Amino acid sequence: MVALVFGQSNAANWGETRYQAHWRVRVFFRGRWFPARDPLPGADGTGGSVWTRLGDLLIGARHYERVVWVPAAIGATDIAQWAPGGRLHEDLLRNVRAAQRAGLRFTHLLWHQGESDAVLGTSEAEYRERFLSMLAALRAQGVRAPVFVAVATRCGRYPPNEAIRRAQQSLVNPELGIFAGPDTDQLDASYRHDGCHFSTRGLQAHAQLWFEALARAEASAPRDTQGAVAIGGFR
Repeated sequence: MVALVFGQSNAANWGETRYQAHWRVRVFFRGRWFPARDPLPGADGTGGSVWTRLGDLLIGARHYERVVWVPAAIGATDIAQWAPGGRLHEDLLRNVRAAQRAGLRFTHLLWHQGESDAVLGTSEAEYRERFLSMLAALRAQGVRAPVFVAVATRCGRYPPNEAIRRAQQSLVNPELGIFAGPDTDQLDASYRHDGCHFSTRGLQAHAQLWFEALARAEASAPRDTQGAVAIGGFR
């Protein structure tokens, strides 16, 4: 598994506690390899990450022999900053191209973002348009991997935002390679050490939700004549 893991703080290193993966989980960032140890390079924050924990879950369950994360996650960012014309867009593409030059082929794109747009009042249509333009730019780089979109709008004193939730849910379209990620809005303040970012318990629950979302998609995906799953496949 080679996955671009991108979005805002809950896809970065803003969790309560750090973790180091025990299995064959690595991180690639800008031409260099790193152990999967929090805080992950390519993402901001100095705390813990969901991805180190998810890597161990996937390999421990024998879904993959190895996992490579390519992080690109920055706290307090809205969808417009990741879309074409946004301040992070070219940096995102630069990370993708660096991985491709190293011979990595993406099998998954895991997107967890939306809390900032919930606060800013981004409309459902605006969120959808900006996400799809960002995805089109990734596709133009030759990235054909399926993208998994989390439902993520809860942060601090701001409750789940229905417009952004609808946008994230309505993006799901397997014909376009877009699949449902986890709904992390269901993880309330009891899973968050500061009301927004995940506690140790929350990080493990977050990783488990990603594990389940990926497993559901793999279980329902069509297979080729050799029985391989069409969206990347556990291996």
